[in-house]
Order: sequence, then structure tokens, then C-alpha cells
Amino acid sequence: MYPKGRMSHHFREMCEGEYLAVKGPQGRFNYKPGQVRAFGMIAGGTGITPMFQLSRAILENPKDKTSVHLIYANTTLEDILLKEELDAFASKFPNRFKVYYVLSQVGLHPTDSAWKGGVGHVSKEMIQDYCPPPALDIQILRCGPPGMNKAMEAHLNALGYTSPMQFEF
Repeated sequence: MYPKGRMSHHFREMCEGEYLAVKGPQGRFNYKPGQVRAFGMIAGGTGITPMFQLSRAILENPKDKTSVHLIYANTTLEDILLKEELDAFASKFPNRFKVYYVLSQVGLHPTDSAWKGGVGHVSKEMIQDYCPPPALDIQILRCGPPGMNKAMEAHLNALGYTSPMQFEF
């Protein structure tokens, strides 16, 4: 539950046994193995969902040689969804899957002292360091809160990623 999350508010107000209609996903992204040489992925919070599904499909297909470079931003260490699974991908496929975690609030938990990931918000420099550089066989996918998506689009444009190289879920 996020304190300012739109859905969190609805879930908090619900009582056991009540129903909530859900639809989606929105947007169309059809992946074919080998479609690009590499994906850069920038996810925030629950925006990891499509990134995880696509990464798993790529990595579990032995014929697919696509590499994945994920930047995953959250508020705190406890907010990182699917961390064990993502770390397992990085361990099992070290040449094809890289993940870089970014936290906007570090130091709130005793385990934070060992934090080695990024701090603050995803920056243009982080994208340069952890995503593949612009090329015709590269695509950058992004999924996160609206403000983050807008900021990432501006960073990507400034770094030379053209519209066809970008996709927002």
C-alpha cells in the first residue's frame, strides 16, 4: 500500500467479500524473439510487472539471445517487488540480464547501510551507465508513475533515443 497511491486508497476502503472490477493491460506491445539486440528497461514501483514478464519470456527461451538492462526505481528497499526473482535472473544469466536498483529514500532501515545501488531518482547519467546506447537494434521500455515516465522520456530524448527506440507501457 502506498500512502498516496490511487489504488491503495480504494483497497484500504474495501471490506472483505467486496469486489473490484479490473481491466487491462493498456497499450500494445508484441514481442518476437530477436526483435532487438537489447532492451533497456526503466521501471518504477509496480511498473516492474510488464518488464518482469518480458524478461522472463526472453531469458527462458534458449533460442532468444536478446539482452536486458533494467533500471528499477523504488522508494525504499522494502518496496522492491520481485527482487529475489530479478536477482536470480542476474545470477543465472549474467551476460544477458543486468539490474540496477535505485531508491529515493535510503537510511530508513537498518539494512540500508549496505545499500550499493542508486540513490535519488533515475537520472540521465544512470540511463547512460546502465542502458544500452541508442542504436537501431535497441529499444528502451518504460513503465512507472506518470511523472517518472515523463521525466524518463525527456532524459531519453536528450540522450538521442528516437521515438521508435522508445515504448511506454
